[in-house]
Amino acid sequence: MMQFSVGEFAPVADGVHVAVAEPAGVNIGLVVGESGCLVVDTGSSPEQGAEIRRAAEKVAGVPVVGVVVTHWHYDHLFGLAAFTDVPSYAHETVPAWLGRPECREAASGLGVEVSALTAPTHTLSLAKVIDVGGRRVEVVHFGRGHTDGDLVAIVPDASLIFSGDLLESAGPPSFGDDCHLREWPSAVDGILGLVAEQTVLVPGHGDPMDRLAAFTQRAEISGLYGQAEYLVAQGVRVEDAYEAGEWPFDEVTVRGVLPLLYAQLAAEGKIPRTHLPLA
Repeated sequence: MMQFSVGEFAPVADGVHVAVAEPAGVNIGLVVGESGCLVVDTGSSPEQGAEIRRAAEKVAGVPVVGVVVTHWHYDHLFGLAAFTDVPSYAHETVPAWLGRPECREAASGLGVEVSALTAPTHTLSLAKVIDVGGRRVEVVHFGRGHTDGDLVAIVPDASLIFSGDLLESAGPPSFGDDCHLREWPSAVDGILGLVAEQTVLVPGHGDPMDRLAAFTQRAEISGLYGQAEYLVAQGVRVEDAYEAGEWPFDEVTVRGVLPLLYAQLAAEGKIPRTHLPLA
């Protein structure tokens, strides 16, 4: 049986806290203002969302006045049903995912009823400023990457950014079938353009990251796509690609993502072709 739990909220900046929710090890953000607080991501079930809300309000000492969902994946979205009485914000692509087979499959695996899930009350295409009890939080979509609807939550007065799963420190980034590998580095560039020496980056999973770690991961994602693109141009088939390439991630990660890389390159008209020897 799936085990759900929520760790304690720990401070990562002035008035900003992070808790880890299992079973996915997802970071849950909490931004505390004078008269209200904001939760960033909601956990993997409506019941876990309710537990997150109780813990957040206990730590903050003020009520939750808003929620940001960084993308549609179950560990970020499925707890939203516990927050239906406050404004919630997600990218405009998120509601449609609730009706798709991928969402139903994820819910079934968790023992969650799809009918219990709820869509955000507000959607955005590019950016939104949220007043969190007198404190400013900026929510931005820098483009497609980990999904088609990744949002980043920026807390300017704390020099802190919640990146969602555009960045991860618990392991390699999660390259699911719904990611956009060519565009992903550009979305991370949007984050990096805001990063100063003292900026704290809270990834979707894992410990906070600094500027160097984020730059490195951006380069690795770009390198992954670039290496596959090079091999395709050389006529290397997907089944031979791992041995033929130099890769920035471990073998399990690379072998897992290679079919997706080749499929996305094929959709751009880039397929391996046999190079005939010159006469």
